[in-house]
Amino acid sequence: MSDARQARLAFIGAGGFATSSIYPAVPQLPVIDLVAICDIDRAKAERNARNYGAKAVYTDLDEMLDKEQPDGVFCIGAAPQQYELAPRVLKRGIPVYVEKPSANTSPEAKEMAEIAEAHGTWGQCGFMKRFAYCYTIAKEILAKPEFGDLHIVNAKFGQGPYPQIWGIDSAKRAFLIGQCCHIFDLCRFFAGDPKSVSAFIRQVSDTQFTYLINVEYANGRIGHINLSALEHTDGFRDIFEHLELAGVGTNIVVDDMGKLRWTPKEDWSKSVPQTGRYEHVYEPSWTGTSNSLLKNGYVGEVENFALRCIGERTTGPDLWDSYWSLKFGEAVYKSAHNGGAKVDV
Repeated sequence: MSDARQARLAFIGAGGFATSSIYPAVPQLPVIDLVAICDIDRAKAERNARNYGAKAVYTDLDEMLDKEQPDGVFCIGAAPQQYELAPRVLKRGIPVYVEKPSANTSPEAKEMAEIAEAHGTWGQCGFMKRFAYCYTIAKEILAKPEFGDLHIVNAKFGQGPYPQIWGIDSAKRAFLIGQCCHIFDLCRFFAGDPKSVSAFIRQVSDTQFTYLINVEYANGRIGHINLSALEHTDGFRDIFEHLELAGVGTNIVVDDMGKLRWTPKEDWSKSVPQTGRYEHVYEPSWTGTSNSLLKNGYVGEVENFALRCIGERTTGPDLWDSYWSLKFGEAVYKSAHNGGAKVDV
């Protein structure tokens, strides 16, 4: 930071996810002055105020905004709740942080992004994977001249049964919206805007299914995505995530957000040219990644929001990125339920 100014930030919501994953980042970031928390359940707001150092507690959103005049507001809840509450903040010209996705549908997400622009402000969406250690390193490698052009992006995400949530009409649609929006954003983060998809679904039960997706990107890159709610018995405990980034004669593989392998074009040993492959491996000891909020990107995304609120940064995953992620998922659903027909994103 260029000066000692802190970002005066407030929270709307003190629910389970915010309390476990977002609030704990605040004490790790001296740039944040947590001025207030608002929740209709005052006891929850008071609990989080005690635990994370907020100076004031409210149960009325407008009262908090009137009295505190924050630099930015975390509005964290189910997507329909964010769609209802975040615009009330944006219409005052105050930046918001919302969790992924910002809303249940791409038209709603677009509406929210347009509200922000119409009132001279912006919003950040909680795509924390962009700030995770391994994906940050992968971006750094891709920027190296020796990597060359990126041509293929393949991803796999697997877990157990996924429930029907947020009033969405089916679990197989909810999976794409509430969970796999992360993977759609991750692929777009590395490959660019998607142009079209061709997808298939294999459904075993109302909550168990898998999607196979071929993707063509607007810049000519191609990729494949496998999204599965079949592979484990516990819905959210056992999760597998895999990303492959391929150039010509070089590739990057990231597993479970915790291990990265880069195979460069040049062998680092010339004495045994008949062997291979030579890799750079990022697989730190547990002491190097013991703070999972840092490793998985939560601290990074909260810091980015704070710094952007005080003008120290100008970019980050925003409300338009949420719109694109939802469009991506909606195209996948349409294709998969139309026999794999090619669908423009």
